Amino acid sequence: DLAVHVTNDFRSIEVGYTFRAETWGNGYAVESVAALIERLWEDRRLLRVYGMLHPANRASAQVLERVGMKFEGHTRLSFWGRGEGSDDWIYGMTREDWERWRDRPTGQPTAVALVAITSDNQREVAELETHHSQRSFVAPVRVSYGDALFPGDWDGMPVSPWMRAITADDEYAGFVMMHLSDDGSEPYLWRFLIDRNHQRRGIGRRALDLVVDACRTVGANSMRVSWVPGRGSPEPFYLGYGFEPTGVMHDTELEARLRFPDFTR
Repeated sequence: DLAVHVTNDFRSIEVGYTFRAETWGNGYAVESVAALIERLWEDRRLLRVYGMLHPANRASAQVLERVGMKFEGHTRLSFWGRGEGSDDWIYGMTREDWERWRDRPTGQPTAVALVAITSDNQREVAELETHHSQRSFVAPVRVSYGDALFPGDWDGMPVSPWMRAITADDEYAGFVMMHLSDDGSEPYLWRFLIDRNHQRRGIGRRALDLVVDACRTVGANSMRVSWVPGRGSPEPFYLGYGFEPTGVMHDTELEARLRFPDFTR
């Protein structure tokens, strides 16, 4: 079922939803909540739509993210139920937010490119962001900038950060940072993200094709990556692309390798 909580004479509405477990994974929640929100915006009085959920409920967070809501905050011990207090994540959108989400490009772009990050575009690239529920799997661009300043080492070798913005039809759509050097060391894909407004357009795979090309230009015949397993992780993407787990764990991250001689797109 779907539910709404109307306040302030229809200026603000909280949405809620419950689906039977056997229906999960079919997209019903996203489709129905999106249709509900579209219907609500027909009333010109409405200023804001929002939803609240427990931080551990990543499936519910993904529903709100896929209908265009943005993470707005984490309130502590703000919900009382079953005899105890719990935290809440708050997601919301204004009419302007919803219109931008509705009108964003959703089809495959004509051109995908890797673009150098310079003093002229670094701030714009830094504004790229994943959905909030994905931040436990990939750090924000600004964090990556800081890590590039203090790269440390990987498997005992100094890391040489190589950063590029990903563009789709000349619009900034993602970010990649990796260890890439012509010293014979194996490339390592350190950060790879697609902005929340450009996901599900096939950009990630095409950008990764370009990353492989960049690795080949320095004579590399393989590349490694690592990820944290869990709901919403990039594991299906990397395995589907051709990466194979090495059996090595780096803290909580599973390592995988893509061998170029065996790799065909």
